[in-house]
Amino acid sequence: MKTMIGQIQKNILGSHRLSNKNKVKNLLYYEARKRGAERSWKNRHQKVFEVNSSYAKSSPRNIEAEHKKIWAPFRDNVNVSTLNLCQNISGIADPRFIPEDIFVSDIEPTLLIEESVHFLSHKSFYNQWFDEGVFPKDILHRIDGEYLDQNFKRVERKQIQSCLADISYPVVMKPNKDSYGGKNIHFVRSKEELVRLVENEDNFVVQEQISQHDFFSKFNPVGLNTIRVYVYRSVVDHQLHILSTTLRMGKGGSLDNETDGGIHCLIKPSGHLNGYAVDKFCRKYSKHPDTNYPFEGIIPNYDGLKELTLKIAGKVFFSHIIGLDICLDTSNQWRVIELNTKGHTIRFSQYGGSPFLGKFTSEVIEFCKNNHWSLR
Repeated sequence: MKTMIGQIQKNILGSHRLSNKNKVKNLLYYEARKRGAERSWKNRHQKVFEVNSSYAKSSPRNIEAEHKKIWAPFRDNVNVSTLNLCQNISGIADPRFIPEDIFVSDIEPTLLIEESVHFLSHKSFYNQWFDEGVFPKDILHRIDGEYLDQNFKRVERKQIQSCLADISYPVVMKPNKDSYGGKNIHFVRSKEELVRLVENEDNFVVQEQISQHDFFSKFNPVGLNTIRVYVYRSVVDHQLHILSTTLRMGKGGSLDNETDGGIHCLIKPSGHLNGYAVDKFCRKYSKHPDTNYPFEGIIPNYDGLKELTLKIAGKVFFSHIIGLDICLDTSNQWRVIELNTKGHTIRFSQYGGSPFLGKFTSEVIEFCKNNHWSLR
């Protein structure tokens, strides 16, 4: 059967670390995960090509051949849709672009050493684990049905109204776990509205609403524009490296999440914007569609952004890829909004013309071949 002859499948069946029972179980699990990723990205790419058929144009033959050779450890027949898409959007033909289905089924889960690291992405605990003033200030939590104040002291239901009476509005209320794509985020302007929400929602955090720096308001004054920063902890020497930084912006009243209608613009290593932004279906914008402000200029205090990113990422272990959503406030201070340990978005950098793993591609491939999650 064709799906049973790939290198990873051979490694599973030939593993001395797995029992026969676990070989079968892991093989079936890997096949299901692989097929699901391939189907999902095939459907997404088809939608993109329907919007802009020119993005399906083949890459140079030598680049395609090298691309297939690089990613052959994970597929007998590498799908070149990601390569074509990245090359046609950015004008850069780089065989190191990671096929998006391979990242989902092979790379990301292998670089995640322990599932327990996801606990660090629980938004109610940020200010308990990291330095004060880095993450938004907490006001109220609900964890496992229990109301807690910013100091994690229990708040009885009858105390909620008085607890929320003396805070400054507006505030932000969001799920404190398992939140994706900006879903169920509320910008609350009054005590009455907040009281109604907290009595009807489970597992949330209420935080201060941060006002963004004028530089970012020029692009989109609505909500909060953030920078997604990806950090790689080397599988060779455990040193931290910033892989990419990407400006994420709302559009048409949406939040900055791409799945909610937002757009994203890669930031070059120098701190300069890449010149264009892309939306969910890869439509390109040289200017923000709401404000007509061009995607040019350099990010203020960019060195400070990198310094804070590495400081926070240095406290996160058991995952070799860490994503942080960061904003610059009106006092020119970088603030971390969220920490992401899974569900990483490699297209932020790749659609901007920069392979997600860059110069670390070879070492990650070698690590994932020999330490694939299906062999655990």
